[in-house]
Formats: sequence, C-alpha cells, structure tokens
Amino acid sequence: MTLRSRLLTVAAAAAIAVGLSSPVANAAPPAGLGFTGGAPFLTLDDATLNNELGAGREIGASWVRVVVNWAAIETAPGVFDWGNTDRVINAATAQGYSVLAVLGGTPGWAQGGIASPLPGAVPLDPNTFGAFAGAAAAHLGDRVDSYEVWNEPNIPTFFAPVDAARYTGLLRAAYPAIHNADAGATVLSAGLATTVNFGAWTVAPVTFLQQMYAAGAGGFMDAVALHPYTFPFTVENDPNGQWAQVDQAYGTMAANGDGGKKIWITELGAPTGNGPMAVTEDAQAAIIGSSLAKASSLPYVGPVFVHSLRDSGTDPADSEQNYGLLRSDFSAKPAYDVVRGS
Repeated sequence: MTLRSRLLTVAAAAAIAVGLSSPVANAAPPAGLGFTGGAPFLTLDDATLNNELGAGREIGASWVRVVVNWAAIETAPGVFDWGNTDRVINAATAQGYSVLAVLGGTPGWAQGGIASPLPGAVPLDPNTFGAFAGAAAAHLGDRVDSYEVWNEPNIPTFFAPVDAARYTGLLRAAYPAIHNADAGATVLSAGLATTVNFGAWTVAPVTFLQQMYAAGAGGFMDAVALHPYTFPFTVENDPNGQWAQVDQAYGTMAANGDGGKKIWITELGAPTGNGPMAVTEDAQAAIIGSSLAKASSLPYVGPVFVHSLRDSGTDPADSEQNYGLLRSDFSAKPAYDVVRGS
C-alpha cells in the first residue's frame, strides 16, 4: 500500500462516512475475481494460509496475487531460494486458484552503489531483472501463467526516483524473458497507484502510462494494470474522479494501438479501523461493491483483485493493517458478504 491514501484528506473521509452508512448488496462480479495480500501474505504459516485461501474460495475468488520477491529469492547472483514462494503458490494452486505473480524487489547486489532494503530500490542494470523474470517463469512453469512486472512504479514508495523511461527498461527486459520461458504467459505492466501529479515525487497513472508508451512500452505488455482506489468515496460520488483514470488509461492504450488489450485491476479496496485514513465497515462495503459493479460494466476490464482478503494485523489505528474483507480473527466485515453475495 502507498501514499495514495495520504493524498485523501481526513475531512473528506469524515464527511463521506455519513453518506455511506449502508453497504451495497449484490454487486455484479467482474470477469475474474481475486484478492491480494501483499508481502504479509508470504509470512503466513501453513494453517493460516490455507484457511485464508479457503475463505477466498467461499466468496468466489478464483485468482490470488502473490508477490515473487526478487530480493528474497536471489540473494546472490544466480543463487536462488524458491522455498517460500513455492510453498505459497503450491497452496494456492492446490485450492484451484489461478496465480498472478508480481515480480519486484531488488537485491542489494543488483542495486549498485549503496544498497537499500527499501521496496523503492531499482536495479542498476535492467537486464539483471530481466534474467530473474525469465528464471521465475521457468521455475514456476505451469503453476503460473500471469506475471505483473513490478508494483506502483509511479510513486517513490516502490520506485525511486519515479521515472517512466527507467521503468519501461525493466518491462522491456522482463517481457521477452518471460515469454521465452513461457510462450503462453500473460505479462502485465505494473499496477499504477491512484494519485495525482505532485511535483517530482509522484506521477499520475495516466501520465505515467503515456510516458511509458513514449519510452517504447508498446509491444512489451499483454495487458495494463491499475490500482483505482476511490476511498473514502464510492465510484459514483467521488469528487476526485479517480475511477475516470481507468477510462483515460484505456483511451491511451487505444491511441497507441492497444485497444484490444485488457486493463487488469490488480488492487482496489478501502481500510477500516480508526486511523486517519479509515472508513467505516459499512462504507468499505459500499466502496468495494461500487467498484466491482463498475468494473463488471466495462468490456475492457479483466480480472479484479480486492486488497485484501483479511486484515494483516490487529492495530485499528494502522490503516495498512485493516484493508481486509475479514478481520484478522477471520470474522467477516460487511464487505465480505457484499462480495460473496455478488
């Protein structure tokens, strides 16, 4: 999760919470429903992991988005440890899920200069990342057929400094490497964070996508990924028009000859709890129901992933721990029933 949340004001959140007291019921499902848990998903013990995957199947989820962390897997050049990644992906496929693998994270040896452990660290040479992407596709084989190249490179939390041309270099290195290992794979560009242009620190998703095409991304992605968070608003009453970025991104794709490709929504959702970015549980249900309904109405939208299935912690003041449809103890929030009812 990212500073997308920090760009929303506390005052707006408080105002909209009053108008979202009732959850939306029976939102139409999009073309493929999934969930994503981010990095914490990889730390679950086997029993909790299988319980969470089972809870996702109960609401009709057929996809799960799993981080394939380069920094944790290839700690030295050519030295791979796939153990934990295999554990999680095997558990998901055993329960019938299709897996979207998110490739990201840069090991210190690939950064050059002074290595940083932060997720925004970027490899010095894009070809080192391309080699890892190809190795990942070869290792994961038939268990994974869909790959997302990086996460939210339009904000410095995950790509510092933000640079669409430099990100496009990673995409152009990873795309052929993945297809050489798995000719039938679907390769997505990175899910772009919902944000606005904010000086040199962030780049709005549509602007970033335009910059990617200008840098030669065309022909190196089979689909585009976006993260159209609208909280604390529903799609319909969002004064910021965040969902309009989905339509605008598709217009950019069409203008660049990619009108036949899909947009995958690889994150959407809203945090509950009592933190400054939180909404009420009923508001969360309304927001997610609204987003799923909108996604299902657009023919160019592919699978949609809710962030997240279950709260990653128990601190209500930390919004990052409270995006779940389920609370950390597996009790259901209203949003869980909204998604299941769809």
